[in-house]
Amino acid sequence: MKSQRGFTLIEIMIVLGILAAIMAIATPRLMKKDANINSVARKFLVLAREVRTKARLQGATYRIVIKMDDKEPQYWVERASGPQRIDPDAYEKALEKANEKKGEEAPPPLYQIDKSITRKAQDLPSGLRFASLETANMKAPITSGEAYIHFFPEGFVEAAALQITDGQKLTWTLVFNPLTGQADIVEKAQSLKGLQR
Repeated sequence: MKSQRGFTLIEIMIVLGILAAIMAIATPRLMKKDANINSVARKFLVLAREVRTKARLQGATYRIVIKMDDKEPQYWVERASGPQRIDPDAYEKALEKANEKKGEEAPPPLYQIDKSITRKAQDLPSGLRFASLETANMKAPITSGEAYIHFFPEGFVEAAALQITDGQKLTWTLVFNPLTGQADIVEKAQSLKGLQR
């Protein structure tokens, strides 16, 4: 007499239930970084629109400050009265002078944080960081320290490419259009020079 061996319907349903539970737990964790980077990108799109509008209405120069720190990446908005020129060499010299005169009383900085847009420095979600910022006025992309994207009273924006990454395989680039002020999302690492070709 042959014995027939196989799976019963109940055994198959139990295995399918276990697989469904594993998928329900694992899928949100796998999708979390995508959701975080998507959320950050959308925040920057809204922030760019708001900063450009403020610059035009107030007749002031605004900038988004990007703190490129692997442990504590942050961003905030600063404002300076009236139109301001961007000169990378002059900026570097001003930083050197400020570092030399740390003990002396220095004049107030040209740019002040604008608390009507960002009350304090905003943190990136855990696991994400700024990889680089490249603007049309820079000699090379900045990957550490502080970097800026400028918004002018005339409605123009400094052409820029900001890369946000999880440090592994996920990198998105926010591209700021100088004429429209719009920021577009490119779902890969992209340089500003590569976009201009």
